Amino acid sequence: MRVWAWLAIVSLGLTGQAGATRPDESHILIRHAQIADGHDPTIFAGDVRIAGDRIVAIGTLDPQPGETVIDATGLVLAPGFIDTHSHHDGGLSKHRDALALVSQGVTTIVSGQDGDSDVPIARRIADRTATPTAVNVAYYSGHGTLRAAVMGVDYKREATSTELAAIKTRLDADMRAGALGLSTGLEYDPGIYASRAEVLELARVAAGQGGRYISHIRSEDRDLWGALDELIAIGKIAKLPVQLSHAKLAMTDWWGQADRMIARLDAARADGVDVSLDIYPYTNWQSVLTVMWPKRDF
Repeated sequence: MRVWAWLAIVSLGLTGQAGATRPDESHILIRHAQIADGHDPTIFAGDVRIAGDRIVAIGTLDPQPGETVIDATGLVLAPGFIDTHSHHDGGLSKHRDALALVSQGVTTIVSGQDGDSDVPIARRIADRTATPTAVNVAYYSGHGTLRAAVMGVDYKREATSTELAAIKTRLDADMRAGALGLSTGLEYDPGIYASRAEVLELARVAAGQGGRYISHIRSEDRDLWGALDELIAIGKIAKLPVQLSHAKLAMTDWWGQADRMIARLDAARADGVDVSLDIYPYTNWQSVLTVMWPKRDF
């Protein structure tokens, strides 16, 4: 089933005509679509009128003089998709048309994943403002990047109180610049050397500004269940939404136990923790070779 994506959406709840606006070449009427509006769980047949960058009518609509009419018979019309775990941002400076994304209907990406982001976030946001791209971009502040900026090459240990204070200051600046929250890659260098207490302190900084916490957890294989408990505990203690990045059972011993993982997350939600997950839309596991040595005892 092919999908057309709305590229500019303000509200899907607008159902009335924009009477003060005169139809012209900037008006588009998409007719005979199967509409998935993001609110109604069912797909329904209808037409959508767009005026400039606004949806002004949804329903059974007749063409008006001067507007462009697109026949969407047999197609699904949906809001632009959000890639909630993206690494595309690094290529946007070269490929500002973001063709690989928009051709799939993706109109927003969430970058700064797995503890890796730009330093500082304010600089990257300024770059994007000066040279816009075809997709919207939101950013997390990466724990690993902040840790490396403060600790340098001497990162294979827990941070001192002075170093942690410096990392918190950088995170606070990123949050004030517009970061969504804190991301970690606790299976990677340098994040793997951080204690739970360190991550919790940083999560509290993000929570203090209404932020979120997203994590490539400390283990996706041998110590999966303990790592999942750490994610949930951070959400509960720091009182912020937490998200499990690319949820998977990355070891054959756990295959077939997806229900166990979901049950644990459901129990956390029932306990008041705002926990969610994202997942690959295909069967895959991929990482760097160092995750095969969680103790780094090469």
